[in-house]
Amino acid sequence: MILSIVFITAAVLIIYYKQISEGYEDQSRFEIMQKVGMTKKEIRKSINSQLLTVFFLPLIIAFIHLVFAFPIICRLLLTVSINNVVLFAITTVSSFIVFAVFYMIIYKITSNSYYRIVSETTK
Repeated sequence: MILSIVFITAAVLIIYYKQISEGYEDQSRFEIMQKVGMTKKEIRKSINSQLLTVFFLPLIIAFIHLVFAFPIICRLLLTVSINNVVLFAITTVSSFIVFAVFYMIIYKITSNSYYRIVSETTK
């Protein structure tokens, strides 16, 4: 459990700081786009689109991986006499949902920070 928390925290922090550093790099690009007529709403939509891809593509890939790994893990659990597939399924889905909620919270924080960084120079 501790390792899970450490790895989740590390993954989230890496993505967060990578996006924040990209925000500082993109400041001048968004400033130019705003000068040529891009509205704040369009900037926000562009940022959300970019961050949705960066944040949720790994989550989608993890879900696909989990779907294919589930039968194999069930067979492995049978070898050690754990045959309660329903409990394992509930635990797996619950863990995935908790992870996804945590990920969404970090996504929202990152999105707001990225938007603040990008819009600093456009004021």
